[in-house]
Amino acid sequence: MRRYLRHVQLIIVLLLVMAGTAPPVMAAAPTPPMVAVILPRDSARFQTIHTAFLRVFEKYATVTGKPRLYLQSPSSDIMSLRNSVRKATALGADLILVYGTRAATAAKYEDFTEPLLFVDVFDPVAMKLVPSLERGRPLITGVCGQAPLQTLLKTLQETIGTIRLGVPVEAKYQASIIQAEVLRMVACRRADQAGDGTHKPSSGELCWLEIVTASMQTPNDMIRAFRAVEGKVDAFYLSDLLPSDGHIRAALDYAAQARLPVISQVYGTADNGAFITLEADPDEQGELLANIAIRILAGDLPEDVPPLQPRRVSLTINLKVAKQLGIMVPFPVLLQTTRVIR
Repeated sequence: MRRYLRHVQLIIVLLLVMAGTAPPVMAAAPTPPMVAVILPRDSARFQTIHTAFLRVFEKYATVTGKPRLYLQSPSSDIMSLRNSVRKATALGADLILVYGTRAATAAKYEDFTEPLLFVDVFDPVAMKLVPSLERGRPLITGVCGQAPLQTLLKTLQETIGTIRLGVPVEAKYQASIIQAEVLRMVACRRADQAGDGTHKPSSGELCWLEIVTASMQTPNDMIRAFRAVEGKVDAFYLSDLLPSDGHIRAALDYAAQARLPVISQVYGTADNGAFITLEADPDEQGELLANIAIRILAGDLPEDVPPLQPRRVSLTINLKVAKQLGIMVPFPVLLQTTRVIR
């Protein structure tokens, strides 16, 4: 990495000076490492994560001084995100931080040469960012953003019975297709006799929950895609891959008008009209990101740092929404929740 090369070069110059084989010139002091932050705009939860990251990271200093932060806030289209990674590399960043699944999956296609850390990412193993949750990938590791999907789907099924779940899929965005497949595999795990979660549903197999994809060309087509599956689904899964809070708000408004419950893993959606959410705490994600960044700047290799998973997970049920939709939430389900909105 560049910072190590600078240190090695400085040591070589000093040794040559001491040996008398080089003129005693003053070597330029090494500069503190640069940390490039790619923080897509229009997402309140990314801002919350970043604030928590700064709270921890600002206390850290290397032997050459406090790391320099270079912040970019691109829009969430894939090309803008990839361009931000290219710019960070061109500027000589020693470490790149990317917020969200869209940014992380866009970044992996770029030829970066310095470590890249992700945060708030849906299933980084399925997204092929890391080989497993026990080990990072060369140059890549980070913080998972998803809470256990099986708990979320099971809570919905126990509340309204066997259902058909609508899931938005952006045709040109491979990550959204992968997310739908992950949901489908989780919904069929009860049919997996091995119980190891590796079972893939075969054609015609009956699963305890049916995934119905709502296909869209771009996120702006989301409402049209939802209308196309209305009458074919009993609930919607609100994806964290939607690029902005505006898209999330529009999805919640549409579901309310269609009288369809929404489940999600997006932090804060239960307060804005979702029926059930299972959320990973954004403050904890930011703190974990800072801890990994400090380890990498101190010399740890990303492949030796396993992706971290937040422990503060909240299962929330919005009883106001349940009442509006005429849903009776069983008492045993309420006992399992972390928070109830009345």
